[in-house]
Amino acid sequence: MKTETENKIVIKCISGSILYKHTQENNTLKATIELAIKNDADLRDANLDGADLRGAKLRDANLRGAKTDKRYTSVSCVGSRKGMTTYCFDDDIIWCGCFKGTLVEFENQVNETHKDNPQYLKEYLGFIKYIKFLQEEK
Repeated sequence: MKTETENKIVIKCISGSILYKHTQENNTLKATIELAIKNDADLRDANLDGADLRGAKLRDANLRGAKTDKRYTSVSCVGSRKGMTTYCFDDDIIWCGCFKGTLVEFENQVNETHKDNPQYLKEYLGFIKYIKFLQEEK
């Protein structure tokens, strides 16, 4: 039985076809996307305009071609963690492991943390240089 607080969320492809749908009480787009990823749903080309995914667990998400309302760039397998580092141009926020801050704050942190490790310093500063280059092109 459907309650008043139960709502259905449908994730559609940019072309309009349904990629995943989920109904639950107090449902959110974030919860639906996390469940879709957990269930190995293919969200390539998903229309995520306006989606607030702050804090979402997207580690294994395949979001290639997904349409968002913000501009991002990511690099993987660099630095000491060999993990994913992501930058949002619109919000000037970079995520790298437990670090979250502005590009300037990240650059300062990288220079301090990796001053004695030229390889990691080179990798992170290379990504920072790439971001700055893309900012100039805008």
